[in-house]
Amino acid sequence: MPSQFAAIAPKIQAFFQNKAFGKTVDLYEPAIIQAMSTNLASFLVTNEFEKVLRQQIIEEIQPSLLNEAKRLSSTAAFPFSRLLLASDKTVFNYVACDNEFERDFAQFLNRVDEVTAFAKLPAQFGFSIQYTDSRTNIRHYYPDFVVKLATGQHWLIETKGREDIDVALKDEAARYWCDNATELTGTDWHYLKVRQSTFEQLQPADFQELKIGLQC
Repeated sequence: MPSQFAAIAPKIQAFFQNKAFGKTVDLYEPAIIQAMSTNLASFLVTNEFEKVLRQQIIEEIQPSLLNEAKRLSSTAAFPFSRLLLASDKTVFNYVACDNEFERDFAQFLNRVDEVTAFAKLPAQFGFSIQYTDSRTNIRHYYPDFVVKLATGQHWLIETKGREDIDVALKDEAARYWCDNATELTGTDWHYLKVRQSTFEQLQPADFQELKIGLQC
């Protein structure tokens, strides 16, 4: 926050003078100057101010539609050198998969009758869901697949091999997005995370079996 230096600097000075050392100190004493110059002092003051400032700059707002619906078919052509799957159910000429598990899952979607259309969402399409990570940094999460069922339901699906500390936060953000999308558009949206180990053990025969197996 470079533009806020003039506002923050006096608060950092007051922090060192009245709080950092457990008592009020003279900031011009040589011992205090030396203590403030250490890496530890820099780490502590940065950590304390980060916690306070992030609470101030992250604001909850009422969800609203900002743009007209964007069609997957509007995605510009892009080169791809990894795994491909041909499918009549996708708007693209191929399903562009980043790994073997994504291709296995795409083959499942292509095979089951309930799925009428699906797509692996390419980065070029530009769809992401904003969330705050475990350190309250604002991040963007890019779901793997979008699926349409014969019932009219739409599903955002994340295929997952390994999980990191922020996965639960991404899941929460995706569910929240689906709830808001349903309310704002009238289209029924849902979210599903498909763990590789569970999918391989379950070997679902159809989409209903997949949902039941993952949600139990």
